[in-house]
Amino acid sequence: MAHVQRIETLSRHLTTAVGVDMVSVADDLADNTVQVGQFNPRELYEYTVGDNIELRDRIFEFLKDDIFKPNHYLSLMEFRQLTLERLQKFVVQQFFVTKDYLDDPRKFQAGLAALAFADYSLCIKAGVHFTLCGGTIAKLGTEKHHTKLLPLLDDLTLPGCFGMTELGHGSNVMGIQTQAVYDKASDSFIINTPDDTASKFWIGGAAQHGKICTVFAQLTVDGKWQGPHVFVVRLRDNNSQLTPGVKILDNGPKMGLNGVDNGQIWFDHVKVPRDALLDKYASVSAEGVYTSSIESVSQRFGMTVGGLTTGRLLIAQGAVDACKVGTSIAIRYSCKRPQFGEKMIMEYITQQRRLLPGLATTYAMQVSMARLRDLAARGDPKDGKAIHVLSSGLKAAATWSRVEILQSCRECCGGQGFLAANKIGPMKTDMDVDVTFEGDNTVMMQQVSKALLDTFMKRPKKPQAVSVAPGAVAAPEAIGQLLQYREDSQTAQLGGSMARAMKGAGPSGRAMTAANEAFEADLDEVVALGWAHVEAHAYRTLLQQAQEAPPSLRAPLQLLSSLYGLTRLERSMAHYLASGVLQGSHATAVRAQINRLCGQLSANSGKLALQLCEGFGIPDHLLQAPIAFDWQQIGTSWKHV
Repeated sequence: MAHVQRIETLSRHLTTAVGVDMVSVADDLADNTVQVGQFNPRELYEYTVGDNIELRDRIFEFLKDDIFKPNHYLSLMEFRQLTLERLQKFVVQQFFVTKDYLDDPRKFQAGLAALAFADYSLCIKAGVHFTLCGGTIAKLGTEKHHTKLLPLLDDLTLPGCFGMTELGHGSNVMGIQTQAVYDKASDSFIINTPDDTASKFWIGGAAQHGKICTVFAQLTVDGKWQGPHVFVVRLRDNNSQLTPGVKILDNGPKMGLNGVDNGQIWFDHVKVPRDALLDKYASVSAEGVYTSSIESVSQRFGMTVGGLTTGRLLIAQGAVDACKVGTSIAIRYSCKRPQFGEKMIMEYITQQRRLLPGLATTYAMQVSMARLRDLAARGDPKDGKAIHVLSSGLKAAATWSRVEILQSCRECCGGQGFLAANKIGPMKTDMDVDVTFEGDNTVMMQQVSKALLDTFMKRPKKPQAVSVAPGAVAAPEAIGQLLQYREDSQTAQLGGSMARAMKGAGPSGRAMTAANEAFEADLDEVVALGWAHVEAHAYRTLLQQAQEAPPSLRAPLQLLSSLYGLTRLERSMAHYLASGVLQGSHATAVRAQINRLCGQLSANSGKLALQLCEGFGIPDHLLQAPIAFDWQQIGTSWKHV
């Protein structure tokens, strides 16, 4: 218990900067102004996106087809049909195949991510089919599954669904109730829904179009429970009629994403062949003998749900790309729209403050996602924990940031932001689901913090406070140290609480239970720690990307990293003030530098901000919004550029 006592001692000192190692940073605030020269937005796009540029360009060109133009007058059923037809047209091009999920994951993800710029319903319908259904078969299946099923997924002969979520079980996948029992007499598995809470719910593609589903079910073999496994179950036959024992109810209209036909599924003792089990990690012989290379049920479960990481990457990237579209529309409009005379609305600090930090956040999330894709593509098992933590944290941070950024964009465009033709509103409602699917964001941030606390409890670490003069608070090194201090101090505070709970439990054997209870009692702080970790990581990544960039790109990326880092400090200023690391004069200096950077971005009719928006690489035919081009022509003679 020595480490527990040490944690407890450390935590008592966290409300003061006295008595901890000090790092001195001295600089002049004025010296941190970044002078940005000429740069090529296309080069910035290629540098920050990082991979499959030619593929993305080809898909963007393909999306010029009239079928992908927005139509806000469709009924629910018409929109679903259009989304299916769009997907059918897309798969014919074979920009990627399902096997790329394993063989070339960056290509696979780039192909799907490009669709979100045209329509999020299309992107999600494709994602459910290729990533959740197809990717699960590719990852958990074996050669017989790959040979038989993947070609039929590639050409959409078998539209696929993903049957994990149940009416009574969302985040608690281990607790799902759908049953799969091996029947030796018929050499098959019997898939059954024991009650309504066990019905599969919110299953994308199930209501109308899905023909197969990767179904998560609790496997029992010879009377012994083996935990959740995945089975390929046929929902509809080749004539699109439900197969025997399958019942599906349409979930109906939603607040957005209505091009996806979500449904609720019940299985009434549906018999599937033994080969329906995706058996890369576990198999059942004809004699009813269960074998697995992984003995632990919990470890097998971890391998079974490990494929969700790719889905989280795509959801997070979709959120980042929506921010690119939203900020580009709002900033272009703000730089051309006068108010109260000839003054453009972007000249007001209130407009700058609502839009430009979002621009910086979008770049921070973009480069962080690119780095994470690179890490995941390496395929090194040793990276597994880091990938899980980062994918969970970035998924939550990117989607929560999207909520805030798109809301600011909508408000900053006034009534025009409410018009569907200007794209921001439909994106807001279509994408609102991203904060809860592929992992509820609050749970995702808890996953991040749990990993940090697990490490801390084994190896307690003293947080290193930062001593910074007010004039030096905007120095890149100081920003990084302050963000890291916030993460380390919050980790130590929560770790201290858990240590005290363990100590208070005494020798009763309840130490871990007490620690978990302390963790749950502080869940609000747990989520805050997740944010602290992600923001410190994103700042470091963006700053490093700036330092490693081609010479012409270093200054604009440095400016963005400063704006991102300083706005993170401003938002968490209460933590720094309470701990005594910063004072009121620091808060004033942070605000002044943020306003200075916003002024630099919006100067000369927003020239620099507009160039950075162009650096997102969005073609005009996908930007679409009339106010992004000529707001005066809306409703009269406006045409796509």
